[in-house]
Amino acid sequence: MIKTNLPLGVKALKKQYEAGTLSFDNPIQRSNGQWNLLSKSLLVHSILEGYPIPPVYFLKSKDEDDVTRLDSLDGKQRLTSLFDFIDGEYSLASSCPSVIFDGEEVELANKSFEELSDDMKDEILGYRFTCYSLEDITEEEVEEVFNRLNNSVPLSQIQKCRSIMGYELASWTRTLTESDFLQHVCSFSLAQSRRECQLEVLLQSMLIIDARNEGYEYKSISAAEVTRYCRHIRDNFSDEKKSDIEAILGYLSEAFGVEKYKFLKKSQVPMVMVLAQCAIEADVSASDFKEFIDEFSSYENEEYTANMGQGNIKKSKTQGRLKAIASDFEEHFGLQGVDILGESESEDSYEESNED
Repeated sequence: MIKTNLPLGVKALKKQYEAGTLSFDNPIQRSNGQWNLLSKSLLVHSILEGYPIPPVYFLKSKDEDDVTRLDSLDGKQRLTSLFDFIDGEYSLASSCPSVIFDGEEVELANKSFEELSDDMKDEILGYRFTCYSLEDITEEEVEEVFNRLNNSVPLSQIQKCRSIMGYELASWTRTLTESDFLQHVCSFSLAQSRRECQLEVLLQSMLIIDARNEGYEYKSISAAEVTRYCRHIRDNFSDEKKSDIEAILGYLSEAFGVEKYKFLKKSQVPMVMVLAQCAIEADVSASDFKEFIDEFSSYENEEYTANMGQGNIKKSKTQGRLKAIASDFEEHFGLQGVDILGESESEDSYEESNED
């Protein structure tokens, strides 16, 4: 496969399209009409405002007459949207923002290409995408390139929590999710990791710890409830609480090292994180804590198991697992009164949701 850069502007690409030497009918491409009016309008706005726009990719070949032909592999919606706008197929959306052009604010809402100034038309026609051409490429390579260029998926509810909690907390939690404990010790599947399970269990743990320490009320530890919690902690998560969470992860990293631990699956991690806070409070060493988890995971605790399975994200089952592991923790270390739920917490303090 040979990749080269093509110095082509919108006007030149449109001419090639009209001449039939640029096509958008590769079977691997999506059909036309994937973008709504606002998406197309914002593309025009991006060109005029100077926002970055992703590159476009073409398959380059020569036909029997030695004419160079380009077949779009990625960028079809961008280019066809611009060509249609230039041809007067649509006017910009009413919600399209104004643009600062040549030092002046210009309204773009509801304008067609012909209604723009000559300078703005020239800016669009002369805009140069970063264009790449791929030559001597196999069908398998075409499929792989396409998949890699289009491997983005809609954000999950947990991933959306980053914006909900705000930039500062999003940056902080991102650092924590890269810790050895969450990245290497916890036993997540590839699919779970792709859905950012590390962030999910971290937020679930923070939620339960806030319930334990401050009486935060919750229905479950579902994605929807975690989202609600993220709204609650936006601009409302103290440095002291951050230090507590960081201390727990440091303690667990000391306890478990960097080797994957089979017991620490998705539903177990928040339980162990909350218990780790109790262990720190009781001055239990990290190595002794690891020894307890080794023992606990080696046999079946009936109460703990009864609160696993379907619906284990519900508050009652979450608390059931916490109480079960805390009871064995007390017995193992000869402790009394380990308050893993928090003094103000009660199982019926907040009606559970049946939507989980």
